Amino acid sequence: MRKQVRAGEVTVGFPPPCTMGPDAYSGVSGALRPFGHRALLIGGVRALAAGLPLLEEAVSGKGITLSVSPWSGDCTRDKAMQLAHTARSFKADAVLGMGGGRALDTAKAAAFFAGLPVITLPTIPATCAAVTALCVMHETGGSADSSILFLDAPPSHAFLHTGILAASPDMYLRAGIGDSLTKHVESAFKSRGAELAYTDRLGLAAAKAGYETLMSIGVQALRDAAAGHDSAVFRLACQLCILNTGFVSLMVREAFNGALAHSLFYALRDFPGFSECLHGDLVAWGSVVQLMLEGRKLEAAKLAGFLETIGIAPSLQRRGISFPSPELLNLLPGALRQQDMAGTPIAVSEAMLAKAVSEAESLAPLYIEEELDV
Repeated sequence: MRKQVRAGEVTVGFPPPCTMGPDAYSGVSGALRPFGHRALLIGGVRALAAGLPLLEEAVSGKGITLSVSPWSGDCTRDKAMQLAHTARSFKADAVLGMGGGRALDTAKAAAFFAGLPVITLPTIPATCAAVTALCVMHETGGSADSSILFLDAPPSHAFLHTGILAASPDMYLRAGIGDSLTKHVESAFKSRGAELAYTDRLGLAAAKAGYETLMSIGVQALRDAAAGHDSAVFRLACQLCILNTGFVSLMVREAFNGALAHSLFYALRDFPGFSECLHGDLVAWGSVVQLMLEGRKLEAAKLAGFLETIGIAPSLQRRGISFPSPELLNLLPGALRQQDMAGTPIAVSEAMLAKAVSEAESLAPLYIEEELDV
């Protein structure tokens, strides 16, 4: 399910329209109108509890007919195909996805298999799936294996209801920040020395800007999130986590979208101490290791300090994981076999990886917050 690109072919795509605010759902009926008036809504149980009443109120009297399919678990091909059948049986004109990354990916995949447009309504700021043109597909039965389903286009519209986002647990914004910081660390590494196209340059610049901004406003944004405060800083952080990170994914070539941090996630996510982590928390630690692998000790120390400040453990020890341990050392080489480690600008050996992890453990975190007007 890898995206195929013909030699010499260049396609400049554009991110989907995005509406953000406390009344964002008021625009959903207008976004649906070009496709029709019947929509299948796929959403997580908690997401539907938070967002469905507001959505129903927003589309009331607008001639929109909704059919709701609650969803839970992983995004699998079987579930997506079943929901595609549900959409066709309902004679849906479009699919709506409401929830976090797995729910949104499921809705996007179902729409893809049904040949329908999809509109996303993220309810947490931990994911960029609301605007990306791919789905992380897990094997049926909860297998740790996963693959990427590349879509023909991103969602047709994304609606970010800031009242819902602000009411979500602040751990999701923390994880979203971790994931967004990782986007810059990995893409900058993977693109080193490459001949960059226009969209690559645009995406890499956006990733760097997102990193610098979140390092500046992240602490305040999390304070506002903890208080349920829909502030300007909180909204900016949500835009960076959901939109900017997703836009980078759309703009840079696929090879730049992952490196060591995500590879460590796939290799270690079921290891005790990691299995309960949110995706963004784990890849943020992996970004510290990535920087140490590159020999960028000062940047790694600053990132580790920032992560510690916002509540993400920047080391294995802080997660209660001893290193070195035979069990962990046996799993580390699996990171080097991940697809995201293909085409790295330097060849990474098992010894180099173990050394980077070890050095990250002995790192003295250093956080210096930079001023940024927002």
